[in-house]
Amino acid sequence: MTESPAKTNLGFFNKPLIEKLKLLALFALIGLMIYLSHPIPKLFYPGAVLTAIGALIRVWAGGHLTRDRRLAVSGPYQYTRNPFYLGRFCVLIGFALMSGLQNLWVWGIFGFGMAFFFLGYMPRKEKREGGRLEELFGDQFRQYRAGVPSLFPRPTPYKDPFTTENRRWSRDLFFGGTGEFSGNKELPTTIATFILIALFFVRMVTPQ
Repeated sequence: MTESPAKTNLGFFNKPLIEKLKLLALFALIGLMIYLSHPIPKLFYPGAVLTAIGALIRVWAGGHLTRDRRLAVSGPYQYTRNPFYLGRFCVLIGFALMSGLQNLWVWGIFGFGMAFFFLGYMPRKEKREGGRLEELFGDQFRQYRAGVPSLFPRPTPYKDPFTTENRRWSRDLFFGGTGEFSGNKELPTTIATFILIALFFVRMVTPQ
């Protein structure tokens, strides 16, 4: 009999202190961006759509990721190795558009976010996660890494030669896990993203 793995606690209050501080700093920067923003309809609406797309990519990924138990090669993972990061990238661009990009401070926050994402966050995550997954899954991950881009999607779905299972989106994985796999607890992030869209909208319709 195989022992079921313990579920990973992924909620905010179960994160290490440094991760809590990073999230708080991120939301503080977003709050500052909203405060300094001057949203205009021609940029707000495309930005809101792009932000929603980013959030939905993360929802899609959250129902397919089985952390460390089997390699995720279904759903959005057929197109990009890092759909959560792709979703985050779309949200970052969407926030910038919703802000109106009419303030040098907003441009500074946006530039800092993009630089951190591509020069700090992505390389560190790719190195750490790639090494761990290669150790766990060996040739399966090496072939997957060779066939699927790190961030921007490939045009056709990747076919994993190591499995023929057609894995569907799992509500349990998205919300909190199954008896076999740890969940991803993406619902709070999804709700927060749409609340931030609403705050940008309020900023746009409120006289400044």
